[in-house]
Formats: sequence, C-alpha cells, structure tokens
Amino acid sequence: MQISKRNDNGITVFSLEGRVDSAGASEMDDALQAAVANGEHKMILDMSRVSYINSAGLRTLADILTQNRAHQGDLRLVALNTKVERVFKIIGFDKFFETYGSLDAAKAGL
Repeated sequence: MQISKRNDNGITVFSLEGRVDSAGASEMDDALQAAVANGEHKMILDMSRVSYINSAGLRTLADILTQNRAHQGDLRLVALNTKVERVFKIIGFDKFFETYGSLDAAKAGL
C-alpha cells in the first residue's frame, strides 16, 4: 500500500494506492490517526487506485469519520472503483460516507 498526503487549503488529502488488506489497513490507520491527532479533521481520500478493502480498512474509515465529525470535520471519499463501491453499498456505508467522482467536487463545501 502506498499512501501520500498533502494539504490543500486546510484540507488533508490522502492518495491511496494498492490493496487495503491487513497490512494496508494498518498503514492507513496509522496515517489517518496521526492526522487526527495533529488536529486535521477535514480529510479527503483519493481511492482511485485502491483495488480492494477489507473489514479492518472499513473499520478505520468508520472510526476516522466519527472522530472528524465530532470536531466539525468530515472524511470524504473520491473515485471508488466498482468493486469497492459495491462493498460500501452492501454494508450500508454509502449512507454514511459522501463519495465523489473528483477531488474538486469533494473539496466543495468542506
């Protein structure tokens, strides 16, 4: 799993690449939790290059979303592939997460 991070006008943008399997979920959790601990509560995850996500990765996303919203922030997801999007719909995450087709759309109003 490759994770890159950048700041875009007060919004933390993470770009993920690879599989969010056991090892990838741990790496993602470490990166996102560090950002939250640093007071970064407005986040966007570019998931255009994520081919798979497991339950540990989903748990991390739910945890970060809860923490960010408790601090008037959010966690928005960009460019889910069909397979990952299907998982989100099956478990009902599509009702809690805002997903967008582009970074510009995700940034609007955040």
